[in-house]
Amino acid sequence: MSRRNYNRNISIKGFIKSALVVIAAVILAVLIREGIYLIADTGFYSDDKHQVKGLDVSNHQGEIDWEGIDSQGFQFAYIKATEGSGYVDPRFEYNWKNARKHIFRVGAYHFMSYDTPGETQADTFIKTVPLKRDALPPVIDVEFYGDYRKSGHHPTMDQMYSVLDVMLAKLEKRYGKKPVIYTNRYIYKTYISGRYDDYDIWISDQNIPDTLSDGSDWTFCQYTFNGTSKYISGGSKHFDADVFNGSRYKLRHY
Repeated sequence: MSRRNYNRNISIKGFIKSALVVIAAVILAVLIREGIYLIADTGFYSDDKHQVKGLDVSNHQGEIDWEGIDSQGFQFAYIKATEGSGYVDPRFEYNWKNARKHIFRVGAYHFMSYDTPGETQADTFIKTVPLKRDALPPVIDVEFYGDYRKSGHHPTMDQMYSVLDVMLAKLEKRYGKKPVIYTNRYIYKTYISGRYDDYDIWISDQNIPDTLSDGSDWTFCQYTFNGTSKYISGGSKHFDADVFNGSRYKLRHY
């Protein structure tokens, strides 16, 4: 072997050794960081098993001081983005931008209509909500409104599924995350349970149940519509308060 080739082999080996040292250092740093997060975020010291609290808001809440909201300990926020096939919440852009500056995790939600196609509703949401890797999964708000609230006027299952199936598929394809389904106990039991078991559920239930009616776990729970804060329209408007079913560490990696 020539000295030139010998020196070249020595150089390559040295490079590989240095690279392995760097890789090992990076892996160690990540493990240390995750360990610190786990200790700090698990909340084993708390008696409150639903310690990770958040809120969901729309234009209805008016002016929101997101820095102030952060100071009150809210860990996550869902911002209303769209409704049906044509409505964009007029405060979405402001709330989205400013919530992301201050709140630990932020996501967007869509209020689903039974009267327009799921495809156009999904398109409206996609045009409105930026694609952000660190955002919480998109949420589809499934509830009754208007005449659909009346007994005997509830949407048929075909009417529900023809919209919801399409929206779920399109939003997952766009954002790379399975959407979360928000709903109440009646709609979950009647329409959702058994059909959408692969999707996380955000249940509206003031009692914060241990499990859903079929024994499944919920991911978020909206436990009141009557939250108040001096940082939301000076305390004059109510907001929806929520909890996450897990630790801050779990929310960090959700």
